[in-house]
Amino acid sequence: MKKIFIYLLPVCLLATSCKKFLEETSPDEIRPSSVEDMTAFMHSDAYPYTTALEWFSDMLTDDVKSNGLPKNTNGTINTTYIPFQENGKGIFGFDPLELEGTTGTVATAVDAWKNYYNKIKGCNIVIDYTPKVDGLDTKKMALRGQALFLRGYYYLKLAQLYCLPYRGAGVNPETAPGLPLILTMQVSDEHVARHTLRRTFDQIETDLLEAAQLLKDNFVAPSTFRVGHLTAYAMLARFYLYRGLDADMDKAIEYAGLVISERPQLTSLKNYIGTGNVVSMTGIYDPQRSVEVLWQYGSNPNSLATFYPAANSFSNLNPPFTVSDELRNSFFIGPDNNNMGDLRYTLNFFKYTLGGVQYPARTSKIGLNITAGDKGIRTGEVYIIRSEALTRRFLRTAQDADRIQALKDINDLRESRYDTRNTAYTPVDISTGDALLTYVLEERRRELSFEENTRWADIKRLGLSVTHILVDAEGDTKQFVLPANSPLYALPIPATAIGRNNNLIPNPR
Repeated sequence: MKKIFIYLLPVCLLATSCKKFLEETSPDEIRPSSVEDMTAFMHSDAYPYTTALEWFSDMLTDDVKSNGLPKNTNGTINTTYIPFQENGKGIFGFDPLELEGTTGTVATAVDAWKNYYNKIKGCNIVIDYTPKVDGLDTKKMALRGQALFLRGYYYLKLAQLYCLPYRGAGVNPETAPGLPLILTMQVSDEHVARHTLRRTFDQIETDLLEAAQLLKDNFVAPSTFRVGHLTAYAMLARFYLYRGLDADMDKAIEYAGLVISERPQLTSLKNYIGTGNVVSMTGIYDPQRSVEVLWQYGSNPNSLATFYPAANSFSNLNPPFTVSDELRNSFFIGPDNNNMGDLRYTLNFFKYTLGGVQYPARTSKIGLNITAGDKGIRTGEVYIIRSEALTRRFLRTAQDADRIQALKDINDLRESRYDTRNTAYTPVDISTGDALLTYVLEERRRELSFEENTRWADIKRLGLSVTHILVDAEGDTKQFVLPANSPLYALPIPATAIGRNNNLIPNPR
């Protein structure tokens, strides 16, 4: 973290405007001349660092429910919660106009397109300009590897928002619209049109594969705030699971296996319980306590107050939007309808009001006042990816070794999440492929809820429907349905982006 602050001064000089300091026709502008200069620029303009790039897609999923506006004891509406109700109701109701930022109160919150492409611009500058500066070739290749990884990551995130699922019903990747692929820092008057879905995914794969090799050969990540080769392997595993071809399951298994063979550690949540069962107010993304974080960034979720009140502004009433009953109840399993020692529910995965569950908050604290975000990737997700991919291959080939390993992966993960101080963990044993896949997907939902926007990606790739019951300020209800395999799986591209680029074909509403 200290290095980040040391870089602030050169970043201020270099990154006042990405498009200014590299203009060859402006000799009065400051341009980077060394690897150190480019490193500082990359940290500022390519890495996400504390940026919240996208935080609205969870509102589209079945992990959120609407409560309406709570009332004070005298019967009047608690006005504290009105902005959260207004910010969320259109997105919760799948309103295309709100999702594209044409109407509503949070146009900036839904403009993930702008946020990701701004970071892609920074990546392209690092990729194109680094060969021109002084420095060791190994350091230059390390910069290229990090920038390629980040560019692939950003395009994958954009694809999960604005493209149909690769293997969706009726989707032909050869013709379905993908993303405009901007792969150079050169400024052009030509507006870039959308490439096909296949071309988009091919580019993501190319970027991540080259990044993985460059990082393995040239770079050791100094902290969880920088990407190394294991992060690239883990992201490749995620990519192949999301693309979803039969051959991709083999690749997801391969890359997940590379991560687990080198970094098998999972964070044992029972270690967060102190004397007298006092729970430590840290979380799975705390880099000082969690051994499984491969890469992290973003604002601490406790401080995001667009759709949920900030953690330090609780009242004793349920806010307009909270964790859905379906997700909450999924932690309460077993014959006694309890969580059977599962610490993910009881140990700070969720924040509470006296009225009930409010929202997930995977608190990650460093020191006293600095917080680190809960975006990125960790080995917990990698275990789940391999378990799902193995299960899908078992369904295809009936090789029992795949079922056995899939069960081991999911049990290894679950055991690390349970309170085993007094009671031993009971492993799950499932013999049929369909039942095992159902269980693995349920476990994935529990483990990754409200993290990296995985539920929205899963709804799309699994072809699920979502039903929302919106409670308005007066307490009346209205139902909104996102049908299975809906065209809205490809969200409306923000109106500001359409306005800037006349070659950008909108998604159907």
